[in-house]
Amino acid sequence: MMGQDVIIYTTRHNDDRIDIPMREQGMADVMPVSIGNDVWIGGRVIILPGVTIGDGCIIGAGAVVTKDIPPYSVAVGVPAKVVRERK
Repeated sequence: MMGQDVIIYTTRHNDDRIDIPMREQGMADVMPVSIGNDVWIGGRVIILPGVTIGDGCIIGAGAVVTKDIPPYSVAVGVPAKVVRERK
């Protein structure tokens, strides 16, 4: 289940070279996002490239997921942190 206004990013801007303005460096390679089964994602959550959200997770509204979330976890905040496990 996914709430309103969720954003899932799968690429990022290149910013490696200092001799070229960042706006001219283009996008990096695609970094897929994986979302498991029976996951609830609250409204206005942002999920960054390359993240895996395990089965049975709950992601609280407004969270920014920057790292993998283990299965059956509840994660909230900016950046999202696991606050408890589901049993």
